[in-house]
Amino acid sequence: MSGNVPKGWRQVRIGQIAREISNRNRVSADIPVLSMTKHRGFVRSNEYFSKSVHSENTSQYKVVKRGQFAYATIHLDEGSIDYLKNEDAGLVSPMYTVFEVNPAEIDNEIALQQFKRFALGGRFDPYSNGGVNRRKSILFSDLSAFKFGLPPLDEQRAIAEVLRSVEKAINKTEALIDQLRKAAVSIATDCISKFGDEVRSINIGSVLLESPKSGLSPVCKDEPPGIGVLKLSAVSGGRLAWRDNVKFADVSDRAGTELQLKAGDFLIIRGSGSRDIVGSGCRVTDAELPPFPCIFPDLVIRLRADPQKVVPEYLAMMWDTSLMRSQIRRASKSTNGIYKINQTDIREFRMPLPNTDIQQELVTLIEGIYSHVSAERLTLEHLVSTRCALAQELLSGRLRLPESIIARYRDKAGQAA
Repeated sequence: MSGNVPKGWRQVRIGQIAREISNRNRVSADIPVLSMTKHRGFVRSNEYFSKSVHSENTSQYKVVKRGQFAYATIHLDEGSIDYLKNEDAGLVSPMYTVFEVNPAEIDNEIALQQFKRFALGGRFDPYSNGGVNRRKSILFSDLSAFKFGLPPLDEQRAIAEVLRSVEKAINKTEALIDQLRKAAVSIATDCISKFGDEVRSINIGSVLLESPKSGLSPVCKDEPPGIGVLKLSAVSGGRLAWRDNVKFADVSDRAGTELQLKAGDFLIIRGSGSRDIVGSGCRVTDAELPPFPCIFPDLVIRLRADPQKVVPEYLAMMWDTSLMRSQIRRASKSTNGIYKINQTDIREFRMPLPNTDIQQELVTLIEGIYSHVSAERLTLEHLVSTRCALAQELLSGRLRLPESIIARYRDKAGQAA
């Protein structure tokens, strides 16, 4: 960043406002082991994975205390960072980096948003270690010299409150979408159970037109020319969201033809650093199909179902059920921090299958709920875009909050003192 900072701000280095912590778990066996997720931040490992996946010997694990930060050293570029809010202390893998910020210099929420913004924007990439075929490892010692503009504390706290208000709206919308999807699945599951002998249990592979196919991850660029290549984020939300989630690459005619998206395709994420993302699926509809040729990446698998055997909307509906999610979770295996499921597992996943008339009846029954879900997803997209835009503008100083708002936080700080 250049030496020019907004009026009233100052330029600081990360090393000036934060320091790395490396306290090992030498004495206590009662501290919960935590994992870091991109979207949910800190979670208890045994609750997140439904079983213990960490080493029994945690003496080398790092202790993170309430208010301290941690990030997965090889996943910071994905935004996997948080500060501890809901526990007094926790243990994290030795592969994590733990640090704390000086509360007299920077608000925790502002520090979190800045780190996420810089990480996701690639600003930390020059500090990373690792080649093209290796995960990027970003050490805190390398980040210490990174410079950025920092507003006064009262302005930081005002900015944090604005961003929190948008975050609350996002959380409420996400919760509503989750409730609607669960309601749809519950209705469908209850109806299926009432058909009794008319429902068969089948392997997914038995209703496919072709074998599941993995995509391609060529060297990409941000703009055309070239064929579109989806990012994983285009698939993970339950519907195809290609806008802002496509890069471009030159690929062979054969690959472009074999892997090109078509309406009716069902896409599944087969690998991710976050276990709750693995197995996420979405159906490609005519309305959501990109207006240009587009392929899917290597960590995505495409299914093409036989419409004579399964209604596409029924497959998408069943993919949301706890039955499918439990099979996905059992099948996912971790290698070097990446959780994956394979094509064979997917073909062998089982689901209940009534005849196509009953499938269509079930789809029609819950169509209204899914229409509501689609509307709420559009709202969610707007809220997320608003949050990103606000964070970018407020944290860079291009947009300044009115003095009347900032003064409230100056007064609060004075009263607290």
